[in-house]
Amino acid sequence: MEWEDTLNDLATILGSVRIESGHDAVGLYLATGLAYDSAGQVACGLTMAALGSSSFYTAATVDNAPVLVVAEQVAGNAMMNPVWEPGNEGLLIVVGSNPVISHGYGTTLADPVRRLRDHREAGGRIIVIDPRRTETAAHADVHLPVRPGSDVILLAAVARELLADGADTAELAGHCAAEEVEALREALTPFTLDAAAIATGLSRDTVDALVADIGGSSGRLAMFCGTGTTMARDGVLVEWLRWVLLILTGSLDVKGGMRFNRGVVTIQRPPRSIPSPQPGPPSRPDLLRVAGQIPAVAMVDEIESGRLRALIVAGGNPLSAFPEPDRLRAAFALLDALIVLDVAEGEMTELATHVLPVTAQLERADLTLAEQVSFRSGMQYTDPVVEASGLRRPVLWILASVLGRLGLELPGAIDPDAIDDRTFLAGLLAHGPLDAGDVLEAGAHGVELPPTYGWVREEFLLDRQWRIAPQVFLDRLGRHRGPEAGLVLVPRRENAWSNSILVAGDGAEAVAHLHPEDALAAGIHDGGWAAVTSAHGSMVVVVRVDAGLRVGTVSVTHGHRGASPGLLVSGSTDVDPITAMPWASGLPIILRPLSG
Repeated sequence: MEWEDTLNDLATILGSVRIESGHDAVGLYLATGLAYDSAGQVACGLTMAALGSSSFYTAATVDNAPVLVVAEQVAGNAMMNPVWEPGNEGLLIVVGSNPVISHGYGTTLADPVRRLRDHREAGGRIIVIDPRRTETAAHADVHLPVRPGSDVILLAAVARELLADGADTAELAGHCAAEEVEALREALTPFTLDAAAIATGLSRDTVDALVADIGGSSGRLAMFCGTGTTMARDGVLVEWLRWVLLILTGSLDVKGGMRFNRGVVTIQRPPRSIPSPQPGPPSRPDLLRVAGQIPAVAMVDEIESGRLRALIVAGGNPLSAFPEPDRLRAAFALLDALIVLDVAEGEMTELATHVLPVTAQLERADLTLAEQVSFRSGMQYTDPVVEASGLRRPVLWILASVLGRLGLELPGAIDPDAIDDRTFLAGLLAHGPLDAGDVLEAGAHGVELPPTYGWVREEFLLDRQWRIAPQVFLDRLGRHRGPEAGLVLVPRRENAWSNSILVAGDGAEAVAHLHPEDALAAGIHDGGWAAVTSAHGSMVVVVRVDAGLRVGTVSVTHGHRGASPGLLVSGSTDVDPITAMPWASGLPIILRPLSG
């Protein structure tokens, strides 16, 4: 089917669905594969607005929701993100993250190994807190191999000690409410250093040294977490305690600590109030929206209930990312239309009713829209490097063309045949602090926007105060259970994988890494087959014995077709009521050998 026939068919189906079931019956899932297509990403949001649909899903509620929820509660805006500045003589703490492979989580890092080396050569130090000796830990000064799920108790104990002796009193007095500081102090009372040593499995001397390192880094602490913590049962508490430690040490919004980018396209506007949680969809009244998005775990319920009848999947594979993939696969068959926009064939294109080939990274123009997480302040632009091959078309053109056939308009691209990505992106720059012509002319060299410090506390925060102790987090801390006993599952990233897309190498087999002692206890040899079972499901893996893991930890990469950890995770049980995230890290499992 050619583009004209495909677009006409799509418009007919979507038009009927909207008339019969309402605007929310058309949904869109925006994932990592399209997150860095700047024109396409913006076009997705504008398309949902034009359709009048609130059925918007993203990968954030699969792996990153705690970051958004905590930022909204503490700073008033879900997109407020502290950025690390490599090279300062400060302390960087990395918790449950592996930026050498992921290229940063919270702070994007091109050439991450060089950034880590530069930081240490400038006199900075790096501490990695992770049950696995990651590629990042190999470049750190200290690696603390904690028990999975013990991060909350460890960070809470450090915060307790700083409040007792070592906190930045000027920061607390000037930018925190006294009653919140006292409420925090009371909530942290049970979290002693001895409790932290027991929970983590670290020696008391090691815990004391961490407290001394953090306490001695006033104004010079940087810290970020990754999926090892955000996907955990109480990942929202780890993320919140990260902010607490940064505030207690006076390291937020200051040079040498962590700064905030004002933005060039997505400019940060001061909040008028702390946003109230929005209810989720009718099919899942137990869930809340996150940053205006319907949680990913609700997608299957929305389809099964008949509320979601047409779904656009932009650059992602929910089957490898979401819980209960078999149930989701069956639900996809109920849709009137499953529309997949992607650059590569895969499991989703096999199931799709409409496959729309979109321009790849080198075939399109781009701006650096990830500016809230970029360590470089400013803006870069690149023109396409090569011509689009085959039938590939820009996402902007595709979505604008569909809307046009529905009698709707995509702002900035009303006539899709008369506009290209470059012109559209120039329009995005029109209301920012940089001249659009200067940015386009500078190209990949970029236009610098000097970083600023202090503006968040002075101009952005409500009453110039951090909300250091939101009641919702204090209540949750009081219910924290600590780490699980026995074997637990933790996520990992592989150098050749980009989520469910294998970039290079032989990755046909799903691999579970575990410590030699655990392999011996389970009667499993290196290279043997094993069944991994949780309370919610099971999958078959190949075992790799790995002395770099802490005893009791089983590490599996997400994304393998037919053997992704989503098979072990529930979308209805053990879903965080605050972030709507499914529990996928630190999850109790059983390992059973399938070969001698």
